[in-house]
Amino acid sequence: MVGPKLVKKLKQEIDHYIDLPYMTNIIRNGKVIKERVLGGKGYWKDIQKETQQIAKQQGINLKKLTRQKFYNFQKKNKIGIDCSGLACQLLNFYFKAHLNPRKTSANILTSTPLSQRVDDFQNIQTGDLIRQKNGHHLLFIIEKNGNKITYVDSSFWGRGVKYGETDITDQSLDNQGVYRLLLLN
Repeated sequence: MVGPKLVKKLKQEIDHYIDLPYMTNIIRNGKVIKERVLGGKGYWKDIQKETQQIAKQQGINLKKLTRQKFYNFQKKNKIGIDCSGLACQLLNFYFKAHLNPRKTSANILTSTPLSQRVDDFQNIQTGDLIRQKNGHHLLFIIEKNGNKITYVDSSFWGRGVKYGETDITDQSLDNQGVYRLLLLN
């Protein structure tokens, strides 16, 4: 089981990603045709550094931007993170995993041989992933309390990285399975 101190540290790490725009490379036929800053897979410190460098090049004082203008600046400059990049960064931080975010996707993270399905909702734990949209999206589970889960994800639809909460048994939840990376067992 995961202790409250570790979950608190995880939430502090997640806070560095909150409100980052959703961003991913555009790939066709297995080739990147439009590359985004850090491929939409960067560590928050690297994203912060890139944001500062681009702002300096453009003569923009980031400290004077409102939260919305800061978000718009990052989005305009293709700075952000996708759901699998976020999940990899959090798994690497929390579990000292050695996943390469640039070589993963939501589908890879929620498929064999990398992960196994968690069929009993009572066994859900921090770091488990909820597969959505036929393997094109995932939610990273932070905590479970009864049937309620707290999660974080990065989505185009939700305007970037956000916390969420849902009932895992809710029939309207796009839940195509809860998965745990085998290296976490």
